[in-house]
Amino acid sequence: MKIKFKTRMAAIDWIAKHADDEGTFEVLREQLNFNFIYTKKYFLDSYDKTMEVVLLDLENN
Repeated sequence: MKIKFKTRMAAIDWIAKHADDEGTFEVLREQLNFNFIYTKKYFLDSYDKTMEVVLLDLENN
C-alpha cells in the first residue's frame, strides 16, 4: 500500500499519529526521506502495523 502526501509536514504528522513507538517513527521518517531524495515525492510504501526492523550481521555469516 502506498500512502502519498502533499507536504513533508503532512507526512510527519501522519507518521506521528500512526507510529506505535519512537523506533517505528524513525523507520517511517527515514523511508520518507529516502523516497523524497530519489523521487522528489513524499510517500510511504507498504505501511503495516506489523512491520519490524531486522539487523543483519553480515560480518559473522
